[in-house]
Amino acid sequence: MAHRNARLTPVTRLELVHEVEAGWSQAEVARRFRVSRATVAKWVRRYRDLGGPGLEDRSSAPHDHPRRIAAQLERTICAVRRGQGFGPHRIAWALGLARSTVYAVLRRCGLNRLDQLHRVSRQTVRYEHPAPGDLLHLDVKKLGRIPDGGGHRVHGRSRATPHTRGLDYLHVAVDDHSRYAYVEALRDERGPSTAAFLERALGHFRARGVRVRRVLTDNAKNYTSARVFLQTAEASQVRLLRTRPYRPQTNGKAERFIRILQDEWAYARPYRSNAERLHELPRWLHRYNARRPHGGIDGAVPASRL
Repeated sequence: MAHRNARLTPVTRLELVHEVEAGWSQAEVARRFRVSRATVAKWVRRYRDLGGPGLEDRSSAPHDHPRRIAAQLERTICAVRRGQGFGPHRIAWALGLARSTVYAVLRRCGLNRLDQLHRVSRQTVRYEHPAPGDLLHLDVKKLGRIPDGGGHRVHGRSRATPHTRGLDYLHVAVDDHSRYAYVEALRDERGPSTAAFLERALGHFRARGVRVRRVLTDNAKNYTSARVFLQTAEASQVRLLRTRPYRPQTNGKAERFIRILQDEWAYARPYRSNAERLHELPRWLHRYNARRPHGGIDGAVPASRL
């Protein structure tokens, strides 16, 4: 997928080629599309050689890896990892390899984290429900409110810096299949607030043609003991599921989204007030859902999978 600042997409590349084939010079087409003449020549050449598929993006990875270890040795490293559960140090000692080489192989094969592997089979534990609405992950993230004028990220840490006062409770709902997210910043995480959030989240997805059938939460009391939350789920004909105790990776899609939320919105830049940060949330959320390529779904944007 082209990066967000790319001048040309596959559609505009085809328009560029058609302009050249219509008789315009490559220099004039380059000026009109605001690219270099070499870029125009490249896409024209690819189109003539490969047709439409030649206008798609290609991987920047090299075709040959002369310094990569042999495929048989890679398979041996993976077999030891799955069979014995050894880390890169012990595998390196056993096979006479550099630890960095072993770790690179484990990362490339998705075996670098033992907590993502089944304890017995050592197979990678990942799942994705086949359709939007099959499972909705819920979670809450607490964020300290930013004092007026900005906190330590603006003024640095000192006694004179205004201190955080109170918390925002970010209620998060992430669709398992599409990774599409719905977020609200509320004043608390009590049962009535959580139930109201669930009702609005279900309505938000319903407005986009998605009927939520199951909801997965952790074992917090606002999900497990709040009668109003349980009644809201029952009235909406939603089945409630719980994560295993002390296994947060079961709700990993919500956990990962919260990390993205912190890195790319909450702490992405200094804010001068809490209201300024909250004002930016809907804009950032739209960008996440509709424009940001998601690594968990092969670079697609979440909204495209609803």
